[in-house]
Amino acid sequence: MVRILIILLILITHLGLKAQTQDTHRFKTGESLTYNIYYYLWGVWVGAGEVTFSVAKDEFAGKPCFKFQGYGTTNPRYNWFYKVEDTYTAYASLSDLKPYKFHRDVHEGGEYYVEENVFNYNIESVYRKLKYKDDPLERDTFSLKPESFDVLSLLYHTRDIDFATYAVGDKIPINMVIDGEIYELYIRFLGTEIYEHSEMGKIDCYVFSPLLVEGTIFKGGENMKVWVTKDENVIPIYVQSEIRVGSIRSELKAYSGIKTGVIKSID
Repeated sequence: MVRILIILLILITHLGLKAQTQDTHRFKTGESLTYNIYYYLWGVWVGAGEVTFSVAKDEFAGKPCFKFQGYGTTNPRYNWFYKVEDTYTAYASLSDLKPYKFHRDVHEGGEYYVEENVFNYNIESVYRKLKYKDDPLERDTFSLKPESFDVLSLLYHTRDIDFATYAVGDKIPINMVIDGEIYELYIRFLGTEIYEHSEMGKIDCYVFSPLLVEGTIFKGGENMKVWVTKDENVIPIYVQSEIRVGSIRSELKAYSGIKTGVIKSID
């Protein structure tokens, strides 16, 4: 369930942005965002777990870069039934957020695997390693399309969108690298709404819906809706989506280190 939320939040993205400097992004080093996850089960919403995203500075191949991390886990009361503990890590350019390396360590119930992608822009390829449980290590290489990003770097690309330049109904293209493939998708801009947060009050938001790839978790189509703050931070506040069995939603629980210091309500 935590992996579902991570994918929900990371699908919120936009490509083809103008180049940024590390000081003009909508986020900064030291930022932390934590979300509660809820799953609709037997007619009630159940608190399933939480996920935290953080931003740090690091180096990759001797170059300064951002280190993005997402860590998700189930509510301890459900560990006996289906324990989840997932860690996603991405290293990306300080300027345009192009990914250098993506790593995920996934533990869900009795399943676990480790995946690593290394992006080589000189030869326009992605080198991938996958270790699933006790199976032999898999290695492969696939072509890198222009303006393609791993799922975690995409989340932070979203923060640099100027939604004010789009009209309701506009489609914004996405090239997303996941599971050894590159998917050409889009998000549809839906306009603005007021979201009433359970603790923060009424928040002015931009709203959009990403096109989802049909698979084991999601139905295909535009069955997800996302609210992000209509301010200098562009932080995802709330996400809701249908999935193959039931529905899922998440709400921002806590934050620190954001660029403007606080998220302002309109109360």
